[in-house]
This record gives sequence, structure tokens and C-alpha cells, in this order.
Amino acid sequence: MKLTAKFLTGCIALSAAITTTQAATVVAQISDRAGNPVSNAVVYVLPVGSKAPAAKAGASATVEQVGMKFEPFVSVVQAGTRMRFPNKDRAEHHLKTLSGPTMFDFQVYTKKEPDPVLFDKTGQVTLQCLFHGWMSAHIYVVDSPWFGKTAKGGSTVIEDIPAGEYDVFVTHPSLLIPTQVSPSMPRRVKLDASSVQTVQAKFDFVPKPEPSRRFVSSGDYQ
Repeated sequence: MKLTAKFLTGCIALSAAITTTQAATVVAQISDRAGNPVSNAVVYVLPVGSKAPAAKAGASATVEQVGMKFEPFVSVVQAGTRMRFPNKDRAEHHLKTLSGPTMFDFQVYTKKEPDPVLFDKTGQVTLQCLFHGWMSAHIYVVDSPWFGKTAKGGSTVIEDIPAGEYDVFVTHPSLLIPTQVSPSMPRRVKLDASSVQTVQAKFDFVPKPEPSRRFVSSGDYQ
């Protein structure tokens, strides 16, 4: 049997189709108002009526400075994760968070990696290099181990979700205000142990492209 549900994740229209398989999985496909696939969309699920498992001890992630840009441009981690910021450029960088629940401001040298930063509060963190203003990145901290980020084809797969009711959320760095999308109509999704839920979401805008690196001087590149 095929089940279909329409809902909005806060401010994004979603449609879902459930088919049977051997693992609880959410497959998300995200497009813009022109129907083109959207990369760097963050998708995550939260259980209804209970807390998600805490991050595993020693959970870590990395945002590199390489080619005079942050890589990846968009990251998503669970609260309790420590983030590394290694510098693989010849140039030094000055990292500063412009907004978000975790704030920091430090220089990153070429031969010494800074201490990892603990992201223990949920929310979106916007990061920029003060030395190279085009360098920016976004870190989404979620209270869930079940999350994903869409690739160039606009899709992501979230696996190993226990049976239960969940709220599905979708966001993107270009998503600024609710009026950019359709009216909100949130709906909870029920997963059983043998289901795959395919989620399709459509933004009512065309996301801005990732910032491109700029040539500063010959000494700035490896």
C-alpha cells in the first residue's frame, strides 16, 4: 500500500510517499521554484514526545580552509560535536562567527591547527574569514543523529531511524524569512521499522550559489 502525506517543515511544502523495505529511511529530494535540484539543503528529523539519542562520545567533524574557501560550504552536525578547522592554504585566515549560538573569533595559521570547537547548542552558525571576505560557511547544529545534506542532484538519504513519529525539517542558507515560501502547514510523519519515506520539498526561491574563491596573490595558493 502506498501512503501519501502533505506537510510543511515550518515553512517548506513537503510531500511524502511510504513504501516498504527492511530499514527505516527518509529519502529527501529538494528543488527550487524553477524545479531545479537544490544542493546544500539540510534535512533532519526529530522524534515526537521524546528526545533523540545524544551525540556519541568523541563525535567530530571538519571544515577545512582550502583553495581560499571553506570546505564544505554547508555542514550539519549533532549538538555535542567538536569541529576541527585545519588550514590547508598557504595564507593565514581569521575565522569569526557572525551569528549563531556558538560564537568564536580566532586566527588560523598554516602550521598550527587551532583547538576543536565544541558545538553544544542547536541553531545555524554563520562563519566568515575576516582576511578574505568572500570566504563564508554555514554550520547547522541539530538535536538529532538523523540528518543529511543534499548533493548536486538535490537528494539526501537518512538511514537507521527507529520506528515512531517524527517531525521532518528542511532548511538552507538562502532561506531567510517564512514569506519566501508557501504557507505553513506542519505535519508529523509516522515511520515503522520496515518503511522508506520519500520526501519532496520545493523552495519558493532560487538559492544563491556558493561563494567562489578569488585570486589575491600568488602566495595565497598551494
